[in-house]
Amino acid sequence: MAGTTQTRQGDATRNRLVKAAERLFAAQGVDAVSVRAVNAAAGQGPAAVHYHFGSREGLLAAVLLDLGADVSRRIGANVDSLAAATEPPTVCEVVRALTDPYLDLLLKQRTRGIRWVKIVVQVSREGRPAVTSTGQEELSIRLREQVCRALPATAAERVDRLWPIAVMSFLQSISRVDDWAAGGTRLTEAELVEYYEDLVRFVTGGAERMLS
Repeated sequence: MAGTTQTRQGDATRNRLVKAAERLFAAQGVDAVSVRAVNAAAGQGPAAVHYHFGSREGLLAAVLLDLGADVSRRIGANVDSLAAATEPPTVCEVVRALTDPYLDLLLKQRTRGIRWVKIVVQVSREGRPAVTSTGQEELSIRLREQVCRALPATAAERVDRLWPIAVMSFLQSISRVDDWAAGGTRLTEAELVEYYEDLVRFVTGGAERMLS
């Protein structure tokens, strides 16, 4: 019983640290937030982050995976479906394979989802250990393979160079969805979906134009 209680307490502490880091990283920037600040925001002692996560990068990886594990799993399943199809996908289908799970996340957890995307925007192109440990780089490679199938006349090197621009355009835009709402009010769920559909059309058109 004592072991079970300690495990629960440890899980609760880890959860508080992850959520505190998520809030601070999104608001202030990943590299601007100290481990000390995360510990304090979570109401923990000065050694809590290192005890539970081993390092700052370990904490960042936990933040990325907390909401991101399910997003990545769903993107992976979408990519598997595209890869298994005999016919090559359209560019729009590849874009949606990536972006639909983000919409689902924001529909379920709007506030935390937007925070998480803001963190992803900060670190996704840095190649830092926390990102590598989440498996995102492998998933990105698999997704680009489907872009190449959708655009067989385009050199793979060009896809590698330009596809990330389309991805980052989507991520940056979806992370600011409520910041850009008219009158400073938060979009309704219907308006969020409409914004997302417009964004998908924009990203798809841009990708087709850049890569064709």
